Amino acid sequence: MKTEDNIRIRRGKASISSLNLKKASKVVVIIIGAIIGMVFWVFIRPILKGASWVISLITAILLLTWLLTL
Repeated sequence: MKTEDNIRIRRGKASISSLNLKKASKVVVIIIGAIIGMVFWVFIRPILKGASWVISLITAILLLTWLLTL
């Protein structure tokens, strides 16, 4: 009788610890994703905006030189 009780108790603990591990891994993944998202939002977005302004400026200059040389 005692061995059956011990098996039941251990099974319950194993499933609880595996659920805790899954929850903990989800939390870690969400935190890492949030950090990566913030890095992209803070650093990469202004760089891409700056690059688009440079491309627009170069295009405008090329368009003006083309119109002046007609």
